[in-house]
Amino acid sequence: MKTAFSVYVDFFKNISKNVKLYLGIIFFATVVSSAYNVLFGIYLKNSGFNEAFVGQIMSVNTLGVALGALPVAIFAERMNKKVTLIVGLLIMVISNLIVLNVHIPFIMVFFAFTFGIGNSTLMILQAPIIYEHTPAEHRVTAFSMAFVLQNVAFVTGSLVLGHLSSMLGTFYSDQMAGRIVLNVSTALIFIAVIIALKFSGTHMVSSQREQPLSTTVSVTINGFKKLLQGKTLLYLIQVSLIGLGAGMIVPFFSMYLKYTLTISDGVVGNIMAISQIGTVIGGLIVPPLAKKHGRIRTVIICQLFSIPFLISISFPQGILIITMSFFFRSSLMNMASPIIGSLAMEIAGDEARTFMSSLVSLTNNLFRAVGIYLGGIIMFRYSYNTPYYWTIVCYLIGTFILYKVFKHIDQPKAKEHVVVQ
Repeated sequence: MKTAFSVYVDFFKNISKNVKLYLGIIFFATVVSSAYNVLFGIYLKNSGFNEAFVGQIMSVNTLGVALGALPVAIFAERMNKKVTLIVGLLIMVISNLIVLNVHIPFIMVFFAFTFGIGNSTLMILQAPIIYEHTPAEHRVTAFSMAFVLQNVAFVTGSLVLGHLSSMLGTFYSDQMAGRIVLNVSTALIFIAVIIALKFSGTHMVSSQREQPLSTTVSVTINGFKKLLQGKTLLYLIQVSLIGLGAGMIVPFFSMYLKYTLTISDGVVGNIMAISQIGTVIGGLIVPPLAKKHGRIRTVIICQLFSIPFLISISFPQGILIITMSFFFRSSLMNMASPIIGSLAMEIAGDEARTFMSSLVSLTNNLFRAVGIYLGGIIMFRYSYNTPYYWTIVCYLIGTFILYKVFKHIDQPKAKEHVVVQ
């Protein structure tokens, strides 16, 4: 069996230009995401909004990602992936700047929604772009590399931006410090736009513009319908449960840490960054683990082992213990994400990958939006701990479905490893 190091050396020797470009876009977009995850909820709280409104803003954002799945898929077919990606990135930066600087609730809600639509282009096009530009033998590694790079960017952004907010807090109010950092990080999206301008190749610039719009819409809807059956439907049920459970807690991690432990933004950034370091390490060793033990076995073990640490987080016991719990929960629950994502591309046909990616994004983010909305209300009315118990139930059921449906998938094709996400 190849070592993890040799797998990645081989991958980088064969990586295409478009995959390199997309990895660059992923890095800068994820740094922006890290600022959002660490500081946005705290910023809104410091601006005078309660947990229920924070949950509403975050849920509308995620709802935009979900409902953007269909129009993004249609736009990508009508125009091309390159143009769609650039338009989506520009929508993201304009929308987020308005949300951060115009504190009128209905305007914030509207542009949080449009930000989600823009963000959906990154999520939906990532799988097809990487899949179409990577040889079959390197796809697991390619998706794992994208996953690792996302987490490296998240660690970097969490550490740097969290401490930058704390440092600026010595000169400005906490609210103004968060506002400055969030605005500066949002501007990094312009770098991603410049990178996207360099995309080339048939898969990136081809379109179906000669078809009538009604035909494109019909083809897209029919593509969705064909996927709503059999293993694909069961896969989507699992995605919905994980999305619902994650939505109730993940967007609120920074607020949970800050207001249950009474710590600074910098310490929050440290804990969030540390929680991702194990995910980076796990993501790097996933390809050889999957080849040796099988994808589903690796996924099930990782997800089940994460549950005890999720329980531990719901009972905060000091910075050291909760940091360790965050580290292992994030590592185990997320390190197998590239493997789980590979199932979506594998069970979809060659012509349905963009549709499948859109449908997975729609399902995940729709239920995640519901989870965020419920999580904000539950935290506001009850406690920051309560949503964790519901999340545990969702994770257990989702993991069980994944095992029952896909437990035999590696046996007939032990040497095939097709990945996504």
